[in-house]
Amino acid sequence: MAGKRIEWVDIVKYICIICVLVRHLEWESELLYIFYASFFLKGFFFTAGYVYHYTNDFKSFLIKKVKGLLVPWFIFSTFNIILSQILSFNEHNGLLTEMAWNMLQIRNHGDGIWFVAALFIAFIPFYFLIKWSDREEKSKSVAAIVISFILSFGSLAYTKLMNPSLLPWNGAELPWHLEYIFQAMLFMVLGYYFRKEYEVKFDKHNTKFNRICLGAVYLLIIYLPYALGIEFPVIIDMIYQYVRELTGVLLLVSICKVVKTNRYVSYVGQNTLIYFALHGKILNIIETILQKIMPEIYSIIHGNVVSENIFVIAVALVMSVLLIIPAWIINKYFPFVLGRTKKSM
Repeated sequence: MAGKRIEWVDIVKYICIICVLVRHLEWESELLYIFYASFFLKGFFFTAGYVYHYTNDFKSFLIKKVKGLLVPWFIFSTFNIILSQILSFNEHNGLLTEMAWNMLQIRNHGDGIWFVAALFIAFIPFYFLIKWSDREEKSKSVAAIVISFILSFGSLAYTKLMNPSLLPWNGAELPWHLEYIFQAMLFMVLGYYFRKEYEVKFDKHNTKFNRICLGAVYLLIIYLPYALGIEFPVIIDMIYQYVRELTGVLLLVSICKVVKTNRYVSYVGQNTLIYFALHGKILNIIETILQKIMPEIYSIIHGNVVSENIFVIAVALVMSVLLIIPAWIINKYFPFVLGRTKKSM
């Protein structure tokens, strides 16, 4: 029997995937991006760690992640590449070139479904760290969090300080997102131990007053340096990034734990992998219509910060509704794409 869905987790994932849709639309303002940039990806990793249940059998663990992440990544990314050769609104490389870049998984180089690949790779060191920290009766949660933070800080330092000209693709990014996985793993570890050790205490203090205070602190943290034009030295900026991300994820979780869900939000939250994989083509169609068929509307929207933000959120919500159709079809008729077996009637 499958485990019962956790409502607030699906709400977190819903909000995060809407932010992904917004991010991939070109009309959003910098102010809007600053608001959600600190939590929309880290929220996914936090929930991935939260719902993880440790197994001592690495083979079973790996098979499960291959079926649930790697297979969907390969199927969806290959489908998108082939589709782009047939129907594309943007310039693209040839089929073999795009397939080769996809297999290399270097960020911003033909890695359209990079997040799924990065999550799969991040799960491997996460597994061994959790295995080490939970192998004795007394959990080593603090040690695991410290270790994951050190690894994360090192990987972030690499991305900030690495000379991009040293690599053939002129970027600090590494194949299969090796420069990023420890940053992801930190929030997976935090999510895992949040459920095991800290959630009860968190819920006790998750009052309306505390949520308002946390929200105010978050807004100050993200917007004050922007408003004042402050540019921190690299090391301080790295530390400040963790402060922003931790505060943002805590605020997101605190809100999602008290709001009510509905069938639409829950369904989207349960199918974020499909949404992440398939939203690109719908996005391209919408942008092409606005730019070529309705240029007047496009120019009006694109020229005002308020209208840009309202419109980009509205488009993201429309996309989230449209994607229910392919999500339903895949779940009902092609569950193997998601690493699942078809349910017998």
